Amino acid sequence: MDGNDEERSALIHEYYQIYRALQKSHSLREHSHFDIYGNNLIEIWEYAGEKRGRCICKAKEETEIACYKRAIEILISYGGKGDHAKYEQKAEQRAG
Repeated sequence: MDGNDEERSALIHEYYQIYRALQKSHSLREHSHFDIYGNNLIEIWEYAGEKRGRCICKAKEETEIACYKRAIEILISYGGKGDHAKYEQKAEQRAG
């Protein structure tokens, strides 16, 4: 595994830690698409039951890594900075 794969894996892990915690408390749903042509997209929507509400994240970047980085920034902003520390603490507790 080269450095790029390790960075990608770490970003995906961080993204889903933050997303899943917010998903439960804010009724969020995600749509993502990645391809070799640079059509990389992560969208996250708020839902009320089956009714789609506002889009809280639309990260459209050239690379998959850049897309995850942007989505993480948006989710941290959406959830509040204090929540991110809480997610990191939970991850540390699980790891060791």
